[in-house]
Amino acid sequence: MVDVDEMVELSSELAALGADLRGPGDDDAALMRLTQLAVKHIQGCDWASVTVMRASKGSTLAASDELAVAADTLQYQTGQGPCLSAAQDNANYMLFDVATETRWPQFTALLAARTPVRSVLSFQLPAEEHSALNLFAQRPGAYSADDVTTGTIFAAQASSLVVLHHARDKTAQLERGLDTSREIGAAIGVLMAHHKITRTAAFTLLRQASQNLNTKLRDLATDVVDTGALPDLPIPRAERTQT
Repeated sequence: MVDVDEMVELSSELAALGADLRGPGDDDAALMRLTQLAVKHIQGCDWASVTVMRASKGSTLAASDELAVAADTLQYQTGQGPCLSAAQDNANYMLFDVATETRWPQFTALLAARTPVRSVLSFQLPAEEHSALNLFAQRPGAYSADDVTTGTIFAAQASSLVVLHHARDKTAQLERGLDTSREIGAAIGVLMAHHKITRTAAFTLLRQASQNLNTKLRDLATDVVDTGALPDLPIPRAERTQT
């Protein structure tokens, strides 16, 4: 049976996590704290992590410690395991005994050989990108019905944090893209004024210089804005050898 006092403590800690995010908090730190709370409050759990799948590649957003990251990495390397299955499918997967599990033979063999993990409980997290909350235990059959119930609470909270993480990541990407566009636009203006050419010609000049110098367009644009001109282009090999 779930201990009432422990559930009250858990509710308070999760509420504090949410309050921190509404204030000056950081979603990466919140995800890490969530995995630590999972280890604290889910009786069978010894390590925890949050997995996300992007372009068919797995990565760990947060983990309670390095062993959870190591267990996740074995799944990414073999391309199989309960965490990846829970992330990709609309279902939860429970791995009771690494020694007898047959669904993911490569993963379970490496997990048994390289880590003390012997059972895993993974919850699929509904988000724009496939993700899962992974609970690792050092004994087989570690999770009780109460553990699954408590894990469901953590999965719901983790879902919200993953959605927030993705939203902030997209916002950061858009801001970087906007900054890049502004920098390139400013560099085009500098080249238009310096060479008395059209916007299209200035952009072509900037792009060709970027290719010839093997420099990112944004970095070159920054140099142009800072110096007022394009840097000297490298002299072709044929010209360098002429006397």
